[in-house]
Amino acid sequence: MPRSPLLLTFSWSLTLILFLCGGCASSSSHSATQAHEPFMEAGISAVYPGPRDTKNRYLSNVAIRTNAKKEDGSEQCSGVLISPRHVLTAGHCVCLKKKFLPTAPQQHIAQRLQEAMPSTGKTREQRAVIDAVRSRILEHAATIIDPSLCATSVSVQVVEYLPSKATARSRLLQSEYLGRVVHPHPRLLVLDDANGVSWFREADLALIHLESPVSERFRSIKLPEKDVQAGHSIVMVGHGFGENGDTTNEFGDRHYGESIIDTVERLPSGSVKFIARLPPQGSKQAPRVYGGDSGGGGFSKADDRVLIGVISAIGKDGASSIFTSVFAYEDWLKQELNHEGAATVAP
Repeated sequence: MPRSPLLLTFSWSLTLILFLCGGCASSSSHSATQAHEPFMEAGISAVYPGPRDTKNRYLSNVAIRTNAKKEDGSEQCSGVLISPRHVLTAGHCVCLKKKFLPTAPQQHIAQRLQEAMPSTGKTREQRAVIDAVRSRILEHAATIIDPSLCATSVSVQVVEYLPSKATARSRLLQSEYLGRVVHPHPRLLVLDDANGVSWFREADLALIHLESPVSERFRSIKLPEKDVQAGHSIVMVGHGFGENGDTTNEFGDRHYGESIIDTVERLPSGSVKFIARLPPQGSKQAPRVYGGDSGGGGFSKADDRVLIGVISAIGKDGASSIFTSVFAYEDWLKQELNHEGAATVAP
């Protein structure tokens, strides 16, 4: 039985309250390629727990760093090469978190919430519920991320694993590129409370234009032809901070893990997010995204060249992963790719 518009809106709003933000993430545009040891010790995962991508199937998934984010502790993120010169990532990875002051004039924020969760045309009881949710968001918001203050340059690192014997420790090639044009989605808006719990999140995307095309031969990425559906399997890929027991380690290695889309949340404003969750099997923990995986890719399991989502947050339950739908923002993305020097992305 389909849910009523009220329940759809209210359910989406409650889901927003449960969001917990994932960790975000030189002098030349392309540094010399060199061999390195892995950033993390063997057996430690990022998309956790998930294997290291030693066969370079997801070479398009890159690590990004921006010094502008260090002040809020989120300078490290992941991203996806959708062309040799363009990296799609999460907007909160490249734009600064600022203090949100409810006492100051915030009419534009209130307007955005009204567009996302409209109450016009509803019954009195429905309006009361929706208005209460919007009021709670404004009451609890302590920080804001929007397109008004973002990084002007981003370091992008392509990590390519070298063949090694089964008993040997993996080695990798690390190439660095510089993005000097960073375009967040114009409707980017993230409102968190003082503990970092996300109360509202919309259009959490940004495109990084690289100064020079990457030289690595990664598999071409395709954009989805239709929006996501609950029940579909996805592959999550990230370069985030690994975990070994209770120890958080350094950022860098590329890991992947499979999950299933549990819920798709659509707003009247056009925003679409989806939540992926895979129940643990026995004593084995199910893969989920981790700090530093934000901006990484959610690829279709049926065709893992199709990028259906961008990692936006870790679920508050610690077992789910939140993604921004690529299909919902495809018009903006294609417009960005039509800038001078843009490479064509497969349909």
